[in-house]
Amino acid sequence: MAAVHHPPDSRRTWFDGTINIPTVISVIGAAVGATVFCVGLYNNVAERVLILEEHDRQQEIHFQSIERDQAALRSDVKDQLKGISSDIKDTNLKLDQLLYNRAGSRPESKGWIR
Repeated sequence: MAAVHHPPDSRRTWFDGTINIPTVISVIGAAVGATVFCVGLYNNVAERVLILEEHDRQQEIHFQSIERDQAALRSDVKDQLKGISSDIKDTNLKLDQLLYNRAGSRPESKGWIR
């Protein structure tokens, strides 16, 4: 039998509408692979975000503890300074009394000193 040659179809354009099964399978495989990759990437990012949020919560708790400790320390320092101020006032009063009561300043002892 002789090979039959068909004349080229003049209606065909640069776009071929026929389906190439291996190409379709490879495109579907690539799409599935890309989808699996994107899902894996999303899960990885979501896990990292959760880890970062937990770390942020831990740091927030830590800094709140530090702020509470600083407020307590300020209060303690204020109380200690008030105590020191009171002690200084008491000491000054005692010194004033000693200076007032010394022998040279009392009227009954002024005659003895001269």
